[in-house]
Amino acid sequence: MNERRPVADSVTFRFSGGEQFVLDLRAWRDRLRAEVHESARHEAFMIERVVRDQYHLGKTGNLRKDVHAKDESAGDAVRFRVRSLAAHSHLFEKGTRRRQTARGWNRGAMPAHPVFVPEAILRRVAFKTNVRRIMSSPEPSLGSGSPTVTGSI
Repeated sequence: MNERRPVADSVTFRFSGGEQFVLDLRAWRDRLRAEVHESARHEAFMIERVVRDQYHLGKTGNLRKDVHAKDESAGDAVRFRVRSLAAHSHLFEKGTRRRQTARGWNRGAMPAHPVFVPEAILRRVAFKTNVRRIMSSPEPSLGSGSPTVTGSI
């Protein structure tokens, strides 16, 4: 019962269809990234618009005009930064306690007007909901690229 099996002199395998499959996957990834980027852009500029609308105009208008949304996306990462660059924006947002001069004259307290952070929280929730919807969208049929392996021993 010591039967010997023939040993193959060569083994040949051929992978076909992989190139188109990879191209289809990259196109799908690029589409998803573009949709996420658009959602992030929309939410960032909504924060900017709402904060500008709710800030007081003031004497110089710096509080309103110094709110900016900037696209800082690089590679596959999507990032938008919304900032209020006015030097006194933190005073408007957080308010001040009761103040006095050195001589004891009362200058009062400025009440807080929280606008930026609550709006950013609401928009982040909306963005995360959009990303979940985008990522759960059904994958498309990936075209003609179906990787197969053929071979012989």
